[in-house]
Amino acid sequence: MPTVCFCADDFAMNTQIDQAIFQLIERGSLQATSCMTQSPLWTNEALKLKQYATTIDIGLHLNLTHVFDAQTFSYPLAQLMLRAWSHQLDKTLIRKSIQQQWDHFIEVLGQQPHFVDGHQHVHQFPVIREILIDFLKEQRFKGWIRSLSHTVNIAPYQFKSQLLKMLGAKRLTRLCQEANFAQNEQFAGIYDFSITHYPNLCQQWFSHAEHQLLIMCHPSVGIPDTPDSIYNARIQEYNYLISEQFFHDCTNNNIKLGRIGGYNV
Repeated sequence: MPTVCFCADDFAMNTQIDQAIFQLIERGSLQATSCMTQSPLWTNEALKLKQYATTIDIGLHLNLTHVFDAQTFSYPLAQLMLRAWSHQLDKTLIRKSIQQQWDHFIEVLGQQPHFVDGHQHVHQFPVIREILIDFLKEQRFKGWIRSLSHTVNIAPYQFKSQLLKMLGAKRLTRLCQEANFAQNEQFAGIYDFSITHYPNLCQQWFSHAEHQLLIMCHPSVGIPDTPDSIYNARIQEYNYLISEQFFHDCTNNNIKLGRIGGYNV
């Protein structure tokens, strides 16, 4: 029976996302969530999230592209990619941002993240991944790091899956192996966020599930207070994950929902 972990990204980005995540945790649909600790909502929302720290994996969603306020260190995604691949990123500023986001996590939750990943997968980009791995070694990190090395490729999204994988997944996996950091074995959840039949996508991902399939998701209960280009997809994901059909589909596909990090008994 393959184990599948649904991880909701973007906790603390806005209140609609947080409401969806709390409801889905209570429903049993989510086994992980990844947090944006620079958000002005972080402290209050994280205090509510803290009660779930023994039942789900709570991770740090490393952010270098989303602007929360004037103090946020960030670049537009295309510019960040150009600077990363041309090795023009300021390593001191990258390290400082990682440290600040890490510290904000621990200040409220009182523990290290169960895992680390990246908003728009920036954690696997050149320069950033090396700084991140060195930082986590210094922190004696015991959790896991999101891997895109073995993506589940579903038509018509094979190109996007392969592209995301090519943005540094294999090199990150080698660094994790050298540092003895755990990673998920498979990864899914990649599509173009258009209005599609999300339940069908999930069932296709289920059909390819082996041990430790991590499925990235982005649920929300409604139209956000702040601009969000994918909110329609977020709502459709939420509607499926909260439904009885979701659990029927898990049962019918012989899927066990569980955490990645080895915290299950």
